[in-house]
Formats: sequence, C-alpha cells, structure tokens
Amino acid sequence: MSLVINPAYNQLYDTVGPYYATMQMAQEAREITKSLDNRITVSSALDYAARGMNPDPKDYPDHRLDRVKNYIDYITDVEIKSAVIKSYEESLAKYNLIYNYNTVVDEPRKARIRILMNILWDNRPHKTN
Repeated sequence: MSLVINPAYNQLYDTVGPYYATMQMAQEAREITKSLDNRITVSSALDYAARGMNPDPKDYPDHRLDRVKNYIDYITDVEIKSAVIKSYEESLAKYNLIYNYNTVVDEPRKARIRILMNILWDNRPHKTN
C-alpha cells in the first residue's frame, strides 16, 4: 500500500517504475519550495507533493524581515534603523541590493547604512546568488 495520494505519481510509478516517479515528486517538492521563496522546508513540500496539493502561501508568512529587525535591534540611531529596514524591504522586492537613505544626509551615517546592508544582504537566508 502506498502512502502517496498523488495520482500523477501513482501513474508514473505504474508505467516507468519507482525511481523516476520519486525523482519527479522530489522535483515537484523543490518547485513548491521555490514558489514560496524557501519559506517552506523541502520535506514539508514533499508532503504536499505526495498529496498532489499546493500549499496556501498565507500559511507560510515571510519572516525574512523579522530576522533583519532582530539583527539591527542594538542600533540606537533610529534614522539608520529605518533606512536599513527600508533598504532591505526594497532589496527583497527587487531581488537586488538597494540603498535607501531616507532622511540621512551625512556621509559617515550613509556609509554605516551601506556597511550594514552589505552584511545583511550577503548573509541573508536562502540567498540565490
């Protein structure tokens, strides 16, 4: 008895065998994980693939910005904090590193924002490049 409820998997299993069918299900799980920007583990995505379902994105909120807020919690300059958060939000939206200085005008504080953003962007979870 199979624990897999996915009819496409069962059809592949019957026609070409278990190895190719399992490879296809693993590929489908990776695609589910990628479609949710890695907010779901591959093992959880494999469960969805085995059932032949797609997860609801609302069940897996994006916590990447929360992690950044925790990192910069120790910075006392409120303008730098807000500029880093805004920069990170824009960078995530554009999939590219962006500096947004907001109201910061002096060069030393702008440099601090750039340094923090470079560190955060290079160490972001699930980066693709």
